[in-house]
Amino acid sequence: MPSSALSRLPFFRIICALLVTLIALTLGACSMVRLGYDQLPSLTYWWVDSYFDLNDAQSVALRRDLASLHSWHRTQELPKLASLLAELQTQAQQDTTPQRTCQIVDQLKERLQVVLTQTEPGLATLARQLTPAQLQHLAHQLAKREQDWREEWVQITPNKLAERRAERLIERSESFYGRLSASQRALLTASVLANPYDVRLAEAEMLRRHQDLRQTLQSIAQGDDNAEQAQRRLHPMLLRMVDSPNPGYSTQLEQFTQANCRTFAELHNSASATQRQTMANKLQSYQQDLRALAAAS
Repeated sequence: MPSSALSRLPFFRIICALLVTLIALTLGACSMVRLGYDQLPSLTYWWVDSYFDLNDAQSVALRRDLASLHSWHRTQELPKLASLLAELQTQAQQDTTPQRTCQIVDQLKERLQVVLTQTEPGLATLARQLTPAQLQHLAHQLAKREQDWREEWVQITPNKLAERRAERLIERSESFYGRLSASQRALLTASVLANPYDVRLAEAEMLRRHQDLRQTLQSIAQGDDNAEQAQRRLHPMLLRMVDSPNPGYSTQLEQFTQANCRTFAELHNSASATQRQTMANKLQSYQQDLRALAAAS
């Protein structure tokens, strides 16, 4: 849930699509990891086009940049992520701690930051080419996303919100461990109830990010910056998408991260030998897929 608003942002979706897909938190079969990864440039292109209604020249440039990003990620980042999964596979059979869990979060965040940096030249190129009509199209699409998000997370009762969060947490956990016991499900549900989520803070952060995105792109599109100057404008905006300057939201997100690390550690330490083996097998399959993808470069 804390990442829901963030994932609605088009540029953030572009830059983290590679990372999220290859970890494959929502994919059920290893073959799907390979298929999804190979299709990312095309899928991302159509997703971006839906936000900007690109012209022919922009389409050619974006496809080229996405192909280059994909090739770089395949050779440079996939081996690093495969090594991380191998480490996690070994640790899956052991008890863990909240601190170790949060270290994994930090490691993934580092990898995301590397991807962010790599995307900046291509994003700057696109930003310099945007027309007023395309910026208006972006604003319209973002407004639609905002309304969809409100319907899903704001315009429901607190009980329904807690129920939805618990359902998703259980579903994601079972994608790694297999069927959870009644006590494990109760643990996850209790963690949700003990950590209520302020959707208004999340909504405010979503709106801040959307405004930040629109203003930054408009300043680049309407200015006469060269490529290097445009990239310097984009860089701080992308950083603000990862680390919010809003202290209230940042505090809530940090509290949620720490709470989730504690909950996951408790869940993992309660896992049976069969559940731990299920997780280890899943991580091994993902690792093998990433290595096969990297070798296919």
